[in-house]
Amino acid sequence: MLAGSYLRGLWIPLMDNDSAHHALIAMRMVETGNYAELIFRDADYLDKPHFLFWSLALFFKIFGVSAWAYKVPSLLFSVAGIYATYRLGKSVFNAQTGQLAAVILASSYAFFLANNDVRMDAILTAAIIFATWQLIEWIHTNRVGNMFMAATGLAVGFATKGAIGLVMPALAGLLYMYQVNRWSVWTRMRWVGLVSTTAILLLPVFYCMYLQFDLHPEKVIRETTGNSGVLFLLFGQSVGRYSGTAWGTLAQNEPFFFVHTFLWAFLPWSLVALLALADAVKDLWKSGRVIGKRDAVKPASFFLVATSAILFLLISGSQFKLPHYLNILFPFFALLTGSFLVKHTVARRRLIRTLQYVTLGALLIVTCFLNAYVFPVEGMLEKISIVVLMIILAVCIYQRREQIVLITLLVTSFCYTLLNFNFYPKALALQGGSHLARFVMEQNISVDNLFYLQGYGQANSLDFALGKIIPAKSIDRFDQPAYIVTDESGKSALRGAGLHFAEIKAVPDFRVSALSKDWIIPKNRNAFQGKLYLLFLKR
Repeated sequence: MLAGSYLRGLWIPLMDNDSAHHALIAMRMVETGNYAELIFRDADYLDKPHFLFWSLALFFKIFGVSAWAYKVPSLLFSVAGIYATYRLGKSVFNAQTGQLAAVILASSYAFFLANNDVRMDAILTAAIIFATWQLIEWIHTNRVGNMFMAATGLAVGFATKGAIGLVMPALAGLLYMYQVNRWSVWTRMRWVGLVSTTAILLLPVFYCMYLQFDLHPEKVIRETTGNSGVLFLLFGQSVGRYSGTAWGTLAQNEPFFFVHTFLWAFLPWSLVALLALADAVKDLWKSGRVIGKRDAVKPASFFLVATSAILFLLISGSQFKLPHYLNILFPFFALLTGSFLVKHTVARRRLIRTLQYVTLGALLIVTCFLNAYVFPVEGMLEKISIVVLMIILAVCIYQRREQIVLITLLVTSFCYTLLNFNFYPKALALQGGSHLARFVMEQNISVDNLFYLQGYGQANSLDFALGKIIPAKSIDRFDQPAYIVTDESGKSALRGAGLHFAEIKAVPDFRVSALSKDWIIPKNRNAFQGKLYLLFLKR
């Protein structure tokens, strides 16, 4: 059922803004044949490296432009990340811990969401845990194959979202070397091969950035000139977000932003994960003062706790915070939680079961609220199917009530199934771009005569659904009849300019990727969403 919910997500429309935004960059690559430059509409894009866009362009080229072609690369990487988590857990702890960690990661809400609202995070998370696994294997085996695979993971992570793709696996590897006291990587100069291979694999990304930006210092990026794409990749992307100088400050005065984010993002395992973290810290304390003692025996969880703590504190100090920044830590928390469950299956069974039943009860209440009140399930067949699933779920819970991991997986799978088969499709039907695209196709309106009003509302999901990047024109450039997509302000601007137009279609518009407690209440919804208009301009 869990796999089914993930697969259903492949056919859910893309969300504005980031998912559809990234898709348009890849679409332009395919349309123009220019895979070196990152261009969003007509503007140079200096924010993320190339790997996601190249992956999307490849799938668009082979399978055509569609939501599932956009999401499949991230889903494939997610599967690889789950497998790498299992193998790392098996290597550091035991096979049972690896299996539990894989299940925990796959069923965590943020991991599930990363395959719905697809950005960089699924690929980045997979690359980081894959690189960490291969680094640890390489530390023990000295095999060239593990070195090359570790370098590949590091390169993919960096080429997806910059320096964090290198920093986190490298930090985990160093801490693991300290944990097991194996410093031969440095004394035998093996690290030279790792660094060299990673650098060679990253040459195409740096070269493309050099071509697009370093050779053209006159380009204006965020109101500045003289921008270096190479230096931006190495330092600017991370520093700019951390300091808040490039993208502004978001949640800068919330030092505990990622604490409360973790509580919902790692559901249904967040409470047990906190218990596991506390238990791991206690084990470290009992093992003595391991820091500074070269020969001290350190618990297997040391590198997981230390890496997670350092990265958590680092991102918490950022002046620009977003919930998905936390995703890269989830494989580490999954391993800690899996190890804790194996260790305390009997000793702390009652506490674990109580925490999980409280969590699962809350999840079921929220899921029922979303699918019975916010967007009610429609159709007799769908309602009967849900009732049957609930009966099966209740019977399984009763028969397997002692197997809390299985119960958690079943309940979570049921919740995710309802989200992807009912809630998200209906919510995204109210996303203006997707809604308007259906109307344009139904009415056979020529996309070649469709424009945005420059400076006013645009919807990336509209362009993507129509398979064409819609150009924008200023008011004074409309010299013949045309269809115009705009928002309320653009409509007023046209009227103020004395232009005559007919309103063809008005659709509600809301950014589903940023759900609010006010919008989900049906009776309040109109007050908290805008409108997107399709107008026919007469000349």
